[in-house]
Amino acid sequence: MEFFASAPCKAILFGEHYVVYGASALAMPIEPRNRVKLSDPQGEVPGITLLSSLGNAHIAPSFAFAGEQRLAPFAAVAKEACGKKPLPNCTAEFLPGFGMKGVGTSSSLGAAFAAGLLAALKRKPSARKIFAASQSGDIVAHEGKASGIDARTVSFGKPILFQRKFSPDKYTAKSSRFSLPAGACLLLIDTFKGRKDGTAPMLANFARSFGITTLPAATPEEKRKEVQQEFAPILKAALAAKTAQELGKAMDDNHILLRMRKVSSQGIDAAISAARGSGAYGAKLTGGGGEGGAALALCDASKSQAMARAISDATGFACHTVLPAREGAKVDG
Repeated sequence: MEFFASAPCKAILFGEHYVVYGASALAMPIEPRNRVKLSDPQGEVPGITLLSSLGNAHIAPSFAFAGEQRLAPFAAVAKEACGKKPLPNCTAEFLPGFGMKGVGTSSSLGAAFAAGLLAALKRKPSARKIFAASQSGDIVAHEGKASGIDARTVSFGKPILFQRKFSPDKYTAKSSRFSLPAGACLLLIDTFKGRKDGTAPMLANFARSFGITTLPAATPEEKRKEVQQEFAPILKAALAAKTAQELGKAMDDNHILLRMRKVSSQGIDAAISAARGSGAYGAKLTGGGGEGGAALALCDASKSQAMARAISDATGFACHTVLPAREGAKVDG
């Protein structure tokens, strides 16, 4: 046995932080894809041997986990994917396409792993089954708090509008017809240089900028509406954009708000300045923000490689050309 399964990564195009207080966020699956290679077992120990650049691990037939703890969420993925079927004996080697944070890599690898396991078990690797398995891993990885935005985007492979609801507190998602303007693509700029601010401090900065001192669910509804209303015109403009210039302006406007709300950083602002200086239509942070975070820039696909080099030369940051993914998690070949 030897085959590959893969899944796209994801980028949040609009709505970071605002989504926590009930605004809609727009996420899009992006290429390149992450892959998992499933092959015959190594040795005679039953279960699944996990191989990765982080280290190795093992999932026993009882789904007990041993090894590199950062791989522990994949035991939850395997349990959900198997359902009532026994765990297959095999080796799973993780082959990430991206070497950076903020693009849903763990969810993507979880979705690819789930797709491969479902195929190995002769179960149809439907997007819903893959999502359920990948989300199980994310819940473990995030200690019980996973919105589902990453797992859903990479499993279904479609742009989605994601929104948090209150009373009861839950997240909802629906497919979006959003697409990049013809001839345009995105540059993903990684500003990490040894230091990465966590998401929690950025969430705290965002809340303080609005005078919010409580958790989102305990924040008064009128204050949540204040947050939502500040961002709503940005998303409306982005979804209505027909040209790269219009979408780029929405990105610029969104970043102005995020910078005002104290979730950008010197590195991200430098990346955005370099992107705009090299001819990008617009640029903004993506993900949690903060030092070591990532930025997105919108540009002509025909000029993307030259612009990526110019941005890297000006900042020292890695810059990747990314395109919208056309498929979700799947078995390759």
